[in-house]
Amino acid sequence: MTPESAVTRAYAEIEKNPLLRIVAISGPGEPLANPETFETLEMIRREFKNIAICISTNGTLLEDNVDWLRKTEVDTITVSMSTASIFTASKIYEWARVGDDIFRNEEMGSRIVDSQLRGISKASKAGIHVKVNSILIPEINMQDMLPLAYEIRRAGAALQNIVPLVPNDRLFSYRAPTIKELSDIRKEASTVMKQFSHCKQCRSDVVGIPGCDRIL
Repeated sequence: MTPESAVTRAYAEIEKNPLLRIVAISGPGEPLANPETFETLEMIRREFKNIAICISTNGTLLEDNVDWLRKTEVDTITVSMSTASIFTASKIYEWARVGDDIFRNEEMGSRIVDSQLRGISKASKAGIHVKVNSILIPEINMQDMLPLAYEIRRAGAALQNIVPLVPNDRLFSYRAPTIKELSDIRKEASTVMKQFSHCKQCRSDVVGIPGCDRIL
């Protein structure tokens, strides 16, 4: 979908349902790595003055783009961050590209975690509402959620959303958490960070009001 077609779609959907109040951009891929993201959101903001704009990101490019996001009046940023541990990050992610260089293992983990926390901090200080989505992978980061909650609170995040792993791709061999495990972790983390616990694992290509979504 081109930026122009995205705006056309937004017009069509809002005309059909005037109750729609949010336009969001998420994956697959990293939205802040794509020039089309910036073009689309600038066009959306020009055309829809009263719409809320949200963007999902892995956070590694957030710090460098906060000024633009603030200028475009992005209301909410969702950062996908599932650990503040460099060692654990090196197990979750395969690699990270910084400029022309590719990093792996714990050096990669260090760069990812540091950039995510710096991005959250800068965005929150700029007055943007920051929510952190954390995927619970019992065999990898079960013990990391409470320390992560402390770190993102210090960085200025307003809300955390802990969601269960859906095993696929390179994490296919790992299990999803049980309902009790997820509930217990959310309860523990809630002592540190406000938790959002009503999230459904919906696709990014949906239109509507939560509970009444439909696939595009």
